[in-house]
Amino acid sequence: MTREDPVLGQKTAIIFVADRNFLMPSILAMLQISRQKDTMSVADLFLFTTDLDDTDFRTITDLVTTHGITTIRLDLDKVLSEQETLSFRKTHISISALGRFFTGSCIDPKYENILYIDGDVQVIGSIFDLANADIPDDKILGVIDKQFLKAKERDKSGEKTREYLKKLGILHEADYFNSGVLAAKRETWINLCKEAFDYFVKHSEDCMFHDQSALNAVSVGRRLPMSPKYNFTTMFAENNLLNIVKPSIIHFTGAEKPWFSKARPWQGRFMASYAELLKQFPQLEAFYSLGEYFHSSGQSGLNKIDRHANRMWFLTRILTPWRVILRRRKLLNHLKTKRFFI
Repeated sequence: MTREDPVLGQKTAIIFVADRNFLMPSILAMLQISRQKDTMSVADLFLFTTDLDDTDFRTITDLVTTHGITTIRLDLDKVLSEQETLSFRKTHISISALGRFFTGSCIDPKYENILYIDGDVQVIGSIFDLANADIPDDKILGVIDKQFLKAKERDKSGEKTREYLKKLGILHEADYFNSGVLAAKRETWINLCKEAFDYFVKHSEDCMFHDQSALNAVSVGRRLPMSPKYNFTTMFAENNLLNIVKPSIIHFTGAEKPWFSKARPWQGRFMASYAELLKQFPQLEAFYSLGEYFHSSGQSGLNKIDRHANRMWFLTRILTPWRVILRRRKLLNHLKTKRFFI
């Protein structure tokens, strides 16, 4: 592992892990955080790369170092090649997501907390309170995911969701969390990630959502609820909760990513910010290949992703309009009654 060190200090290490296809959006999100004076008074930024050669790693390092971002190089292929039993289901989720399991030991022990953030986010508000949180030992902060809505629904998708949660040892859908934004003490993070990777090696066929599945399986009884303000997934956006939650971090879950997608619910709202980033840093063009995203077969594949998303949006509202009402009601009740750690 190779690293470039900044002037270190703060309480929390904010980490991103990216392969080539997620470098550009990850860097945009990190730059958004770097402009937050309150957050940067208690935190430092770290970018882990998983598949860059020496030249490309130096290019990225030179680009981000002046913005207070440390680059760390993970040899993920080497680590995973040593595991003969691994099975990784092809989805929009990159195998680089497993890289988070090996980040903790690369972070100086002077940092009390680790705040992990996926690259497919936009940071539109302050995350100071999250970066400065006093997190108990052996606990991890996370936000509910779509299984919270699906588990009680009486259809094939609901049945599949219940079977999935049962395999992971999760008894209640509210205990399952999205892994896009997580926070824990550094030592807790290291221990949980080791347990999660061991679980993934032994049960990868059961890990429908890869690293997220494994983290949920080993975090039963250890997760503290976090407000969706800090992980406003597409589920919340689809249920028209933007003005209620007032998010600081918007997380674009699903295959429809904000740097190319015009699908609902966001309809291309954030595309311009990525175009502006490429204009500001043209060297990132070499790391921006939409043709490789989610086995998309170029622009036609990306258009297919959008068409499918829009079709599902309308079908849900036409064929099962009551489901739209019930899902939003359930989320509103969660927001009203749940006591969030932060």
